[in-house]
Amino acid sequence: MKKYIYIAKGFLLERMVYRFSLFFNALEKYLYVLLIFFLWKAIYRSLGQESLSMDFKSTFTYLSLATAIFGLFQTWVDWDISQLMLSGDLSIILTKPLDFQVYMFFKRVSWVVLNLLTITLPILIILKFILKMPINLGINFIFFFLSVIISYLIYFNIDFIVGVTAFFTETIWGLSVTKDAVILFLSGGIVPIPLFPENLRRILEILPFKTIYHMPIEVLINRSFTIFDYLNSLIIQIFWLLVFLTLSRIYYKLTERFIRINGG
Repeated sequence: MKKYIYIAKGFLLERMVYRFSLFFNALEKYLYVLLIFFLWKAIYRSLGQESLSMDFKSTFTYLSLATAIFGLFQTWVDWDISQLMLSGDLSIILTKPLDFQVYMFFKRVSWVVLNLLTITLPILIILKFILKMPINLGINFIFFFLSVIISYLIYFNIDFIVGVTAFFTETIWGLSVTKDAVILFLSGGIVPIPLFPENLRRILEILPFKTIYHMPIEVLINRSFTIFDYLNSLIIQIFWLLVFLTLSRIYYKLTERFIRINGG
């Protein structure tokens, strides 16, 4: 485990060198939150509060939190794996006594730490203490923290599956963009799930996408949740985490035989 911690520390220091990249990545998310505010303000002004199942404050808070979580998870694991293969550096990593999936996790978890400090925490602070949005800070915050961790692990495994697909497709641009779009839309990152038509909401109840953005957000903003609801959410997330972890391990073993090293 010590070697993976050194890997995470090394890539954390490397990432901190690119301060302008960190700054503009965070600025992009802040501007997107501003866009959400004016866009949904116009939608509610046009349709009226009574025509939607959520009021403006709840919708804005929901989507702002989704942006904060998306910014936290944005580590480009899939793109990194693809570039490692195309550059030939993958061959160097695979000859080392490392578990490749664990290596990628610790390599990119340093990005999560920086995203937390530059994107997620500032947005949470602005929403709660400056804009006074309906965010609950009690025992639910502990469950929110745990829920976000599990959400990231689910997201990481999906990213890893997409990334190792590059072993036999070489390029994953279209697949990666499609993955991000599908997850964002079906997990409530673009439109809150409570605003979806009832039939579509029922379908999403049996799909894993809601575990990534919707569930952590619900834990933080839903005042009617009880301890049972918090625990139930975590159990559902853990179930899907085990599913995607198993799938990612099996899929990686299947794709290994297709590795073609380029560069050098």
